[in-house]
Amino acid sequence: MRQAARHRLSERELHEYVAEVEGHDTQVTGVVGYFYAMYRAEVLARVRGLRGRDILEIGCGEGMMFDGTGTQPVQMDVSITRVSRATGKGRLLLCADGYDLPFADESFEAVLLVAVLEHTNEPWRLLAEAHRVLKPGGKAIMVVPNDWTMSLGRLLLAKFPIRYPDHLTITTPGRMRRWLRAGFDIAEGFTLPFRALPYALNLYYFIVAEKRSGGEGR
Repeated sequence: MRQAARHRLSERELHEYVAEVEGHDTQVTGVVGYFYAMYRAEVLARVRGLRGRDILEIGCGEGMMFDGTGTQPVQMDVSITRVSRATGKGRLLLCADGYDLPFADESFEAVLLVAVLEHTNEPWRLLAEAHRVLKPGGKAIMVVPNDWTMSLGRLLLAKFPIRYPDHLTITTPGRMRRWLRAGFDIAEGFTLPFRALPYALNLYYFIVAEKRSGGEGR
């Protein structure tokens, strides 16, 4: 997909286009699947013990995060193609926009934004909505990629375009801290897959932020 064509599409149109031409099957196989399994395990460990209806997964893609776990969270994605492919993996599925969540204030104990924020032009707006629907003390659990090392990996795997075609924002630990500052307290933040190495030499940043009572989302 050419860069010029990509920027002629709205966010929603772009995600729908990419969903139609690139499924998520490769996400759970080979080298990519190995790293996916690593951060998936970290996410699932942090929602263990919660009822499914207390968990909201924004940007659930094709429903792989909870597939086979027995947990049935509320899962949503902006792409109807992705949601259709997730049918059968989850029960509480809907197509909705993370910028305008169709849920009441303080509805959930945990909100997942796993490999989602980089797909938006205004990630702080998703975080503000996550803040709104979280109960006080609730957790936002996030994974964001290092776009530079990801692009190198795609080059080595001969995947084109080199940058993921629907990555719209460069996410970094510093930016994440700034976006979360107003309404959240950061409980955990670490790199993956190598915790001892800096973000520049890693693939992902994993972060858990707790909703601060009375705070505003950005």
